[in-house]
Amino acid sequence: MKKQKLKWLIPCAAAIFTIGASMTSFAAQGWAEENGSWVYYDNNGDVTTDSWRKSGDSWFYLDYDGQLSTSQLVETDGNYYYVNSVGAMVTNEWREVPSDYEEEDSPDTYWYYFGSNGRAYKAPSSGRTSFKSIKISNGQSNSYAFNYEGKMLFGWIDDSSTRVTGDDAWKEGIYYCGSPSDGARANGWRSLEVMDEPENDDFFDGSYWFYFRSNGKKMTDTTKTINGRKYRFDEYGATQYDWYEDAPNASASTASSSNQYYNLPEQCWQAKGWFKTVPSEELDEEGYDDGTEYWFYASNNGDLVKSRIKSINGIRYGFNEKGEMLHGLYKLTFDSDRNIETYEEVETESELPEVDDASRVYYFGNSPKEGAMETGKTRIDLDGENYTFNFRKSGSKKGEGYNGIYDDSIYIQGRLLEADRYERYKVVEFEGKEYLVSTSGRLVKNRINVKDGDDKYYITNSDGTIKDSGYDKLSR
Repeated sequence: MKKQKLKWLIPCAAAIFTIGASMTSFAAQGWAEENGSWVYYDNNGDVTTDSWRKSGDSWFYLDYDGQLSTSQLVETDGNYYYVNSVGAMVTNEWREVPSDYEEEDSPDTYWYYFGSNGRAYKAPSSGRTSFKSIKISNGQSNSYAFNYEGKMLFGWIDDSSTRVTGDDAWKEGIYYCGSPSDGARANGWRSLEVMDEPENDDFFDGSYWFYFRSNGKKMTDTTKTINGRKYRFDEYGATQYDWYEDAPNASASTASSSNQYYNLPEQCWQAKGWFKTVPSEELDEEGYDDGTEYWFYASNNGDLVKSRIKSINGIRYGFNEKGEMLHGLYKLTFDSDRNIETYEEVETESELPEVDDASRVYYFGNSPKEGAMETGKTRIDLDGENYTFNFRKSGSKKGEGYNGIYDDSIYIQGRLLEADRYERYKVVEFEGKEYLVSTSGRLVKNRINVKDGDDKYYITNSDGTIKDSGYDKLSR
C-alpha cells in the first residue's frame, strides 16, 4: 500500500505573441490600440464585444467593453477558456485560477485543464462523473475529473461530478481524487484520514486503508484477494482489520465465516496460519477483558481451527471452541468425530481425573514448540510438585495419557505411580488390589523381603501385587 506523491505540470505561457507585431491602429477594420488596451473593429467600424478574434495562430477575446481580456477565465456559450498575460487562448495546459469562494470549504485556487481546442475539460452533459487521462511533467498519465464549470475535482467525489464534503465524506464518496493541488484519481491502495469514532478499537489512528479499482471506484461491502492476500471491505470501503464477526443477517455479498482475523491496520490482510492476539469480545469476553493474548491458527480460507487436535507441520496442537491454542496439562472429552467436547486445565494433582473418568489427559508443552502436544515420558510441575507422566506415542489416541498398567508400571490418566527416594518403595492401590512400586515406578514382582524407607518388609507376587508385609523378615 504505497502512497504516490504526484507533481503538477505548470506550463509557461502558451503563445509567444506580441499583438503590436501583427496589429495596427490605423486600419478601419481590425485591431487597434486605445488607451493602453487593444480593441477590434468590425467591418462596420464598430468595436467588437463578447467575441473571439484570431491573430496569427492564436485566438483573443474581447470583453463586454470590447477590451482585450488577459490572464483570466473566459466563459462563452457554456464553455470555459483561459487567456494568458498577452491575451492568447491557452491550449493543452493546466492553469491555476483564484477561487470565487462560492462554497464554504473552497480552496484558495482551482485547477483547470484546457484541451487542444482551448476549452476547459468539464463534466459531461449527463452529469455522471467521468475522467480524462492527462499526462503530467514526469511523463506519467493520471486521470482527473472536472465539474460542470471545468474546475478540477478533488477529495471525495460522488457519481454526479460533485465533491462530497463533511465528516461522512469518506462514507458517501465513491472516488478519491487527492488534495486541491493534486486531483489525480486514486488507483489501488490509499490510506486516508477519516472522521470516525469506532467502538472498542484500540488500534484506530484516524485513518483507514481503501482500495480503488482500475475505474477509480472504491471497493465496498466485499472481500477480494489482492496480490495473493485476502482483504475485506466494509459497506463504506474501509479495509477490515482486527477481528471480524459475521453479522447474523449478512447479505450474500458480505457473508463469510465468523471470527476471522485481518491483522492490524498497517497490514489488514486476512490471517492465515499462526497469529497471536487478544480475542475479540464476542469470541472470548473474559480473555478480551483481561487483554490476554492467545495463539490462533487460521486455515487458508481464514477460518479458525476450533475444538480440534490438529497436526500442523508435523506437530500436533490442541484448540478450544474459541480457537485458542491450548497450553499446559488438560483433561479432555471428545465426541464421536474426535472433536474436543470439553476441556479443563489441570493445575493440581487433585484436579486429575480418576482412572474410570470419561476425561482423558493430554499435555501441550513447549517442545519442540510452544503448545506442541507431547508424547512419551515427561516431568510436569503441578502446584510446585513434579510428577512423571507418560503419553501414547502413536495410534488414534496418540498423546493420551496411559491409564492402567502399561510396561510394568501403573498410570492413572497419564500420571506414573511411583515411590519417592525417601520411601524407596510404595504401596499403591489399583482396581481393588495393592501393588508395590519402586522409585522408577516399576512394579516390584516376585520379590522377598523388599524393605521400604520405614524398614517394612514385603513379599510380592509375579504381577507385583503384595502377598505379605511386616516389620520382621518374612518367609514365603
